[in-house]
Amino acid sequence: MPTTRRGFLGATLALAMNGWRPAAAAGTRVTLERLQPGVYVARAGNAEVARANAAEVVPTLVHLSGAGVLVVDPGPQATWGGALLGAIRALTSQPVRWVVNTHAHPENVLANAAFARLRPRPVFLASAATAALMRQRCAACLARMATLLGNGAMRGAAIVLPEPALQPDGWLHTGATAWQVQVYANAHSASDTVLYAPRLQLLCAGGLAYRERVPEMQEASLQGWRRALRRLQELPARTVVGTAPGTPAQTLAPTLAYLDALADGIGAALAAGSDASRASDAVAAQPFRHWRHFQSRHPLNVQRAWRELEDQWMQGEPLA
Repeated sequence: MPTTRRGFLGATLALAMNGWRPAAAAGTRVTLERLQPGVYVARAGNAEVARANAAEVVPTLVHLSGAGVLVVDPGPQATWGGALLGAIRALTSQPVRWVVNTHAHPENVLANAAFARLRPRPVFLASAATAALMRQRCAACLARMATLLGNGAMRGAAIVLPEPALQPDGWLHTGATAWQVQVYANAHSASDTVLYAPRLQLLCAGGLAYRERVPEMQEASLQGWRRALRRLQELPARTVVGTAPGTPAQTLAPTLAYLDALADGIGAALAAGSDASRASDAVAAQPFRHWRHFQSRHPLNVQRAWRELEDQWMQGEPLA
């Protein structure tokens, strides 16, 4: 059990990050790309979950701490998890000691099963809210993933629940690296955990940060998500790992810009007496039309954001 206690960088880093060197494990499907010494991210599709990509869309963070390996969001199924383990073993003999689940989405957590077979067994960690949500949802999520991906893709799947050990504003210590824990209720999901390592200037943002892909807001709070991103932008991070890796300017800033466009457009439409049937016309979406899944995801986001903001507007609450 681990001990717990309480910008933008510019073009130079962006160019450096575009030139990551892959460290591939022979005979596996997973490639680990080096972000900085001892820090890697699994190459994954920057896309929504689908049968075609076997839900392999989460860029798992791997940190070789010297005292063991930290794995954040191990992925969607045991096959991916096993291949990820193979890629880790090609880099280090350090044992995997910590597995963190940032939020209770199946593509992030169902590969826990592959790591639960290790001896010594790593500790599985989440916030209390995420652990509770996984307990409530994982059985149904596993069944839905099997339906979507096929039983073959989910072979070896099992539900492994984390310990509710990550406390808001606490710390997770992995060897010489200390990670500040932030927990956001009702942002991208019902509970989103963020890890920030000041020494590494590395921010693991889970589902809160997107890169050139329209955010998925199926269970999101537009206002809660915006508040979370504003706070994250205050951290002096050089690298962000969210639904895709990048700099803060490539991930946090554009995600917030998209959410702000929703809020600003819908807020103005509500003030002008418009209705939900014209919601899409109210949002200045042109800067985001080239993002992945714009045609399918953006209209859904507009309708969800409208319902949330309309409720607030009718109650006289500020929409900023």
